[in-house]
Amino acid sequence: MAISKKGKRKITVNSENYLWWIFTEFDQTEFDGVQIKIVAENQSGYLKYGLEQIDKKRYISIGLNQNKYKVHILCPKFENDDGIITPSGIETLIKWSLSVSEIKSKENQITHGYSMQIGLIDKNEYLKTYEKILNGFISL
Repeated sequence: MAISKKGKRKITVNSENYLWWIFTEFDQTEFDGVQIKIVAENQSGYLKYGLEQIDKKRYISIGLNQNKYKVHILCPKFENDDGIITPSGIETLIKWSLSVSEIKSKENQITHGYSMQIGLIDKNEYLKTYEKILNGFISL
């Protein structure tokens, strides 16, 4: 299903196009409050990030093909000290999340894994799941 471009911003990172938007939602998603959703223009995958997270438990949700696979990865803060994220912060978030060169370094940062076929994934499979997401999400 196509995503409406109304109210969304476009950004190009590493020759890939993404749509992103900020919204507020409670009790319906992984993050309560203000959050960002970034979707690949070809709709192969998405990133979700909550702006009001606690620093020590800050994570990003990365999913492929409408949650065929999904992982949560502990991450740095992408917004400024006032809680505002800029387009350069969005670019940094995308590059950090989809960095193929840093896959192995993120292994111990993955806190949750999910596959539509088997449900919750064992911790031993987190890295493989993240690699599957990256392979399907971006043109490698």
